Amino acid sequence: MVTTNESETKETESGKKGFNIHEKVGKLGNDIDALAKKTGDEASKLAKNINGEIKNLAEEIKSIDVKDEVKSITGRVEKLVDATGDGAKKLASDIKTDVKKLVDKIEAPLLKKK
Repeated sequence: MVTTNESETKETESGKKGFNIHEKVGKLGNDIDALAKKTGDEASKLAKNINGEIKNLAEEIKSIDVKDEVKSITGRVEKLVDATGDGAKKLASDIKTDVKKLVDKIEAPLLKKK
């Protein structure tokens, strides 16, 4: 019985971790959209927060090397600070797509373990 409880606890923890990742990605998507509409100091501060969250997201799973993807995404977030109009909207959309791909790459090994 103890083993069963431990298994259930591990599954629950895994489920929570997966949920947190999706919650974070949703928030990141909203922040990226907001960044596309901001300028100046507000945009710089928001970009700094977004990049921090992306780095934290990647660091949660240490067994996967996602350094290149993170560097690419954070670099484009910095470009988004200076972008405006349709260019900003397009760049924001591309960044959100890449964040989703990053999450898929992080989650793939987790799903195989279950």
